[in-house]
Amino acid sequence: MNILAISGSPRPARNTASLMKLVIESAKTHASDVNAMWCNLNDMSYSGCQSCLACKEPNVKSCVRKDSLAFVLDVMLASQAWVIGTPVYMGHVSGQLKLLLDRMYGFTGPDRENRLPAGKKVVVAITQGAGEEHHTELAEQLTAWLNRRGLEARVIRACNMPVGAPVPEFSQPVKDEASALGKWLVTP
Repeated sequence: MNILAISGSPRPARNTASLMKLVIESAKTHASDVNAMWCNLNDMSYSGCQSCLACKEPNVKSCVRKDSLAFVLDVMLASQAWVIGTPVYMGHVSGQLKLLLDRMYGFTGPDRENRLPAGKKVVVAITQGAGEEHHTELAEQLTAWLNRRGLEARVIRACNMPVGAPVPEFSQPVKDEASALGKWLVTP
C-alpha cells in the first residue's frame, strides 16, 4: 500500500510532521506492505490555481501546470491513502497547503465528476497552539470538503502545542487516536 504524506508546515521536523509520523508508523505496524512517500510543500516551488480551466478538458486527469506540484498531484492519484498535515495559522490551513487544495480543483472533471479513484482514505493531521475549543470548524470543513471529492477523510487534532518546542510531546489520547487512525488507514 502506498501512502503519500503531504506536510503543509514550514517546519519539517516539528509538531505537524511529528503527528503525521505517529499515524504513518501505526499504519506500518498494522500492514507490512506500507510504503510511505514524504512531501514537504515548503521545500517546493509552485503556485496556486490560475483558473485557466485547462483541467476541465475531458482527457485531462488533474491540474496541467508543470511545476513542482505536478508530481505530487500525480502521486496523489496513484497512491491508496494520504496523510496531510497542517498547522493552524490565523484560523486556517497553512498557505502552503491552501495552494495545493486549490490545485486539487483539477481532480474535478468538466461535468463536476470526481476524477479520483474510489476508495482513497485521507487522514488530516492538524496541530495548533490554541486550545481544543478553538478552530473546530476547520476540521469539520476539511473533512466535508474531502468527503465531497469522494475521499474517506478523518481528522486528528493536537491542541495546546507549544510553539517552537524542539521535540513535541503529545498527550496519550492523541497518541491513541493516531494509532487507531493508522490502523484505519490500512484496513480494507
